[in-house]
Amino acid sequence: MWDEDGFEEDLAPAPRRRQQQRRRALAPELRGEFDRRLLAGEDIQALSRAFGIEPWYAQRRAKRVLGRVSREREVAPLLDPLSEIEEDMTPLQYACGLLGTRVRPLRNGYYMLDGHEAGPREVTRAANRLLRDRGLREIPYPGLVPLYN
Repeated sequence: MWDEDGFEEDLAPAPRRRQQQRRRALAPELRGEFDRRLLAGEDIQALSRAFGIEPWYAQRRAKRVLGRVSREREVAPLLDPLSEIEEDMTPLQYACGLLGTRVRPLRNGYYMLDGHEAGPREVTRAANRLLRDRGLREIPYPGLVPLYN
């Protein structure tokens, strides 16, 4: 269309902003409240809605907070710190007892060792290193130490 001055009119509508306006990061003053509610057991999706942040960021924050809490625990999740193996213990129970707060079991059969996911062989290897440093006999485990001497 042409206007009265002879110029073409722009009939295109103004572009709409389609992106959702949500904050990616959690404000520093809200982090304590977020952590408290997370540790109380509130759902991550509910927390992301309540604080107006992206769900992936809430998940990332939750992973960081829960990891920090598990490292600060005083006792091992399976056993108290040990010095001698008992008869009814498995090699992994003994290894977890020796490592104390360095290790915690995961639901999938693996362990969190020093902040990294590890299998039973890595847990036993870390415990054997500790035993070797103390001058004690290592835990016999397939692939690490011969089971029979």
